[in-house]
Amino acid sequence: MLTVDVGIAKTHKYASRDSGDTVETVERPTGGLSVVIADGQGSGFAAKTLSMMVSSKAVALLKDGIRDGAVARGVHDSLLAYRHGKVSATLDLLSVDLASRTVLLTRNSHVPYIVVDGDGAVLRQSETTPIGVYRHTRPTVHQHPISAGLYVVVFTDGVSNAGRRAGCPLEPLEALTMGGSASDIAEGLLAAAIDADQGRPGDDMAVVALAINAAEDVQPIRTMRVTWPIPE
Repeated sequence: MLTVDVGIAKTHKYASRDSGDTVETVERPTGGLSVVIADGQGSGFAAKTLSMMVSSKAVALLKDGIRDGAVARGVHDSLLAYRHGKVSATLDLLSVDLASRTVLLTRNSHVPYIVVDGDGAVLRQSETTPIGVYRHTRPTVHQHPISAGLYVVVFTDGVSNAGRRAGCPLEPLEALTMGGSASDIAEGLLAAAIDADQGRPGDDMAVVALAINAAEDVQPIRTMRVTWPIPE
């Protein structure tokens, strides 16, 4: 039996109370689950409102059984229609699709992502643009067969740009720490990005790590753990 392990870690820009990066999970009606990662333009409350609108639209479409590529296009069309091309957002849909037995990554983001499999760890780039600006924007779709030992790590530009102001840009592959749970991987990469920004994140940051692991053939139990800081 195989199990899916998902870890999410995020924080907001230094001196900002709101994060423009929104991450949500949803169970797919055809089997499996999806993680929606939306990064709204800018930072603060306006970016938070934008990313939550984008993620909510994506979650609703996924729950209706719409395929990931069509979801990305639908969210883009909706944002373009209602905001008239004046705001943009990046959107990643990371899905474990049991119907096709693949891990799907549907992207409208220029930020690279990491794949770890039997061939090692690779930083991959997507040739695509954010949603909400250009009418004929399309997502790129990456497929990885479900197999034990597969890891996919997706992050927003706050992570990929960390350390640039100090002249020591973060190298995501070098900062990636393997050997623990998906949560350990996500939290480790986020911590490295914060350190690269000298403890003061220059942008909102979010990391999602997904792992496919082998497990004993026992009664399947689904679990979820959430840690949410409450500001004073």
